[in-house]
Amino acid sequence: MNLLNEVAAIHKKVNKVIFKRAAKFFTLAAIITIAATVITYVINPDLKSVAESFKVNSSDQLRESTGMKKVWTYVANNGFVVPLQMFVFTLIPVQFLYLVNIISTATLPGILFGVILQADSRNGMKIIASTIPHFVLEVFAFCLWAAVLFKLSQVVRSKIKYWFKKNEEEVVFVDTVYKTLKVYLTVVLPMIIVAAFVETYVADLIYYLLQ
Repeated sequence: MNLLNEVAAIHKKVNKVIFKRAAKFFTLAAIITIAATVITYVINPDLKSVAESFKVNSSDQLRESTGMKKVWTYVANNGFVVPLQMFVFTLIPVQFLYLVNIISTATLPGILFGVILQADSRNGMKIIASTIPHFVLEVFAFCLWAAVLFKLSQVVRSKIKYWFKKNEEEVVFVDTVYKTLKVYLTVVLPMIIVAAFVETYVADLIYYLLQ
């Protein structure tokens, strides 16, 4: 019962301020994706070279995975590797550095959307429609994580600024890290796991229904 109360308390911490900040980050990501789509469509790059570029950026394990193995591959990368990278970037006292992963995550699909629309606009729209659900879940999970890291970034920069006030700042830093990791485990990671299942199973179903 105590655990349930603790989880409920954590969810309350993910309050309106954090969601508003996450929504702003998501809006930025959506604008980047749309801009990348339009620019790629207008520029009309060489399809072969773009395809090779995406092949290089995606691991062999991901390309060859199916079913639950594919789900785990997505969770391992999007649920652990990317959030860890963002967390490490937060420890560097440069504001918004942790948004680099969100920017790259938003840009690459935009380029791909532009390419597939250029190749076959009708089929491209179906692919984009089938991609939207897991894209929204995945990117918003990253944006929510970034919104939580925003507070940690403030504490890190404050700690460096007031380095010699060790006792007070140390307590604030450790407490903030603890709360940040709680939100990750109870909110962000579950969203990414759901996104992995949607990407693996629901995307193909949506595409099939649109045929």
